[in-house]
Amino acid sequence: MRLLVTGATGFLGWRSATLLAEAGHDVLAIANPGGARRAHSVDLIATELDAGAPAARELISGRDAVLHFAGVPAPATARADPARAVRENVGTTLNLLTGCLDHGARFLYPSTVRAAAEPPPDAYALSKWLGEQLCHRHPAPATVVRITSAYGPGQVAWEGATGAIAAFAARALEGAPIVIEGDPTRTRDFVYADDVVVAIEALLTESRWNEIITLASGVATPLREAAELVREATGSDSEIQTQAGELAEGENASYLAAPTPPELGFRSRPLAEGIASYVAWIHRHPAAQGRARA
Repeated sequence: MRLLVTGATGFLGWRSATLLAEAGHDVLAIANPGGARRAHSVDLIATELDAGAPAARELISGRDAVLHFAGVPAPATARADPARAVRENVGTTLNLLTGCLDHGARFLYPSTVRAAAEPPPDAYALSKWLGEQLCHRHPAPATVVRITSAYGPGQVAWEGATGAIAAFAARALEGAPIVIEGDPTRTRDFVYADDVVVAIEALLTESRWNEIITLASGVATPLREAAELVREATGSDSEIQTQAGELAEGENASYLAAPTPPELGFRSRPLAEGIASYVAWIHRHPAAQGRARA
């Protein structure tokens, strides 16, 4: 397939662009001008263009589908500037949906399981939910993919990744304490990035459009347990410290979804296996281990 991937130097955008190209798809990668050029993506050939610019619509010509990973990807960033989160997660979506309609392409919108909560628990979830509403109401064929807590290659803590597994791994590899703020028993449904990309490819090739699909393992893992698995995979003796206290809105809650139906072809590898693969990736990419070793 001929695909356009926005946000292609970010975590899931880069991993999707890379693996889909390796699978034989023709991938046109788009990155935001002036955005951070992460160490792991230096070899990626990407066109620098704002996904919300009119010119981005023209790049959709001749493409079968758009995978829209650009935007504000994290709750903390959205919390600091909610207006920007809406502009980037909603405005760019409308721009690209319009381009898909003009050029006969399909649109895949990666969202978050947080957007399924009523009401959305934070500014990030609200901005993604608003993007979902555009997908439902726009005439271009579009599918929303709600993803639970993704982790894996391309997620680097010192480059700003906020995922728990990435943060725990960075601390463990440094030999520093792994600190869990808030309720350490709160849970996340962790899914490995490469498994997410395989499922997205299946949705594209099977033409699953105009749906809402959740990619989830269905397994609720307490953060304390996830930290212990990271410590085991890294061979670290880092102490796991817990700090009680209030967190920002939405952060002290647990998020879980029913497992994705088997017919959608989503295999979520066990967390211990995924963490081991992620740690192996970090060891193969020294720039992912920290600024001092980059």
